[in-house]
Amino acid sequence: MAIAATNREQWAAAGAVPSAARPPAAEPFAHFLAVTGHRILRGAGAYWYNASPGFFLSLPSHRLLTPSAEELRDLLRRQPCAGLRFTAPLEGPGKLSYQIVCDDRGYGIESLSANVRSKVRRGLRRSEVARAAFSAIAEHGLPADRDTLARQGRTIRLDAPAWQRFWAAAAATPGMEGWAAYVDGAMAAFLVSVQTDPDTVEFLLARSRSDCRDAYPNNALIFEVTREMLVRRGVRQITFGIESLEPVGPLDQFKFGMGFRPAALRQRVVFHPVLQALLRPRAVRALTCRYAAARGVDAGFWRKALGLVRFAEAGGAFDAAARRAA
Repeated sequence: MAIAATNREQWAAAGAVPSAARPPAAEPFAHFLAVTGHRILRGAGAYWYNASPGFFLSLPSHRLLTPSAEELRDLLRRQPCAGLRFTAPLEGPGKLSYQIVCDDRGYGIESLSANVRSKVRRGLRRSEVARAAFSAIAEHGLPADRDTLARQGRTIRLDAPAWQRFWAAAAATPGMEGWAAYVDGAMAAFLVSVQTDPDTVEFLLARSRSDCRDAYPNNALIFEVTREMLVRRGVRQITFGIESLEPVGPLDQFKFGMGFRPAALRQRVVFHPVLQALLRPRAVRALTCRYAAARGVDAGFWRKALGLVRFAEAGGAFDAAARRAA
């Protein structure tokens, strides 16, 4: 059964759902997302947050879901949203995709690609990696955040008030940790991890300053925290995101060079029934994709919209809808 959308003012009331109906350990992270400005839905066996305007991603995204068609219809019709996106088992429907994971319990320098090993060694020589209080990241991490977004061509989401609210909420959320790499005493890179399952840690946010890149603090940071989680703490796996809706080949290759690998799964994109009907004709989808592509690299909304349509097509969502309509 779908539960009403939740923002930070409504969160306490939404907690009335019986604990047996809630995914274990996901609630604190869902609360964090609500406090930092996301809309949260609950239903179809998961929490969901608006990862892009009007479209909701399940959380944690590495948890594979097999909701029934009735559960999805109920969630979509009761809540104001354009659609849902979630990961699913390989034997079910959806686009063949992957999540980026590392589960090497012997993780070390030999786990890295040959090119990356030298960068990690240089990073470890020139930087110091340590746990970082979220208040310290709030105070010293803004240059790394802005530099990373500029390099990746992404828009700034956390302005000054939202930036402070984000780190205050992180500090109050069980399972979230901050880490940083320091070069000459200054914060050159930071990493945020979150644990929503007993055996899985997710690397949620990684940022680094452009003027310190020749010291490779990001490589050293990811290496040390990965080793901390897998070898010292004995966590079963670390996830570093699922296949993006947008082309991010170089970013994925960086993660693979750090000893992570693609683990096969499926991604499902389920549009609201009204939107599904509008997009069912192939000509309409083609026109939508051409329009989105013409918006250029600076149009983040349209880049994601293009990805959603393409993922849905690759997963056979429109073929299935056409068969049902026939």
